[in-house]
Amino acid sequence: MSNSHSFLNSSLGKKIQVAFSGIALCIFLLFHLLNNLTLFVGPDIFNTMVQSLETIKPLIRIMELGLLMILLLHVFNAIYLTISNNKASSNKYDVSITQTSTLNSRTMIVSGTIILLFFIVHLRYFWYTYQIHDFIGDETYYDVIMRNQIGYLGHLPTAIFYIIAILLIASHLKHGFKSALQTFGVLENSKWGMLYKISIVFWAIIPALFILIIISIQLNFIS
Repeated sequence: MSNSHSFLNSSLGKKIQVAFSGIALCIFLLFHLLNNLTLFVGPDIFNTMVQSLETIKPLIRIMELGLLMILLLHVFNAIYLTISNNKASSNKYDVSITQTSTLNSRTMIVSGTIILLFFIVHLRYFWYTYQIHDFIGDETYYDVIMRNQIGYLGHLPTAIFYIIAILLIASHLKHGFKSALQTFGVLENSKWGMLYKISIVFWAIIPALFILIIISIQLNFIS
C-alpha cells in the first residue's frame, strides 16, 4: 500500500494520473459533442434528448460528481508537475532546455486557466439554468441555447469567447496527448505510433465540430 502511495505521489505517478484523467475528460467531450450535434436535427430531438437525461437525474448526478473529481485530479496534478518542472528547470545549466521547458509549461498553465474560466462560464449559463428550470413561458431546453444574452451561444461576444476557448482547448489537448503518449513510452515511429493519428480526432476534429455548432447558430443555420 505504501509503495503504491509513493508511486502515485512520484513525478511519473502524477504524469500517469494526468494522462488518464485527461483521457477520461476527452471521452466526456466526445459524448457531449454527440449530444450537441442533435441541434442540427431540430428542437424536438434535442429537447427529447435532454429530457431523457432528466429521467435518470440521480445517475447523472453521480456521473457529474465523478467528472468533477476527475477534473480536480487533472488540474491539481498538472499544477504540481508544472511547479516541479519550473523548479527543476531553474537548477539546470542548459539555457535552451530551460527556456523551452518553461515556455511549454507556461503555455499549458495559461491555456488551462482560460479553459477553466470557460468551464465556469459554461456551467453557470447552461448547466445551472437547466438545473433550476429557469424557463419563461413555453421556453424549452433548445431555446436556452439560442438566447441572445451574455453567456449563451446566440450572443455574439459570448460565441467569440467560446471559439477562442475551444481553440485553446484544442492546443491544450494536442500538447496533452503528445505528453501522455510519451509518458507511456509511445513514440511516433513505433508500432503504437498510430495513436498520434487517432489523437487528431480529439484535439482537432471534436473542437472543430464544437466551433461549427457555434458558427451555425450565429449564421442561423441552427435556429
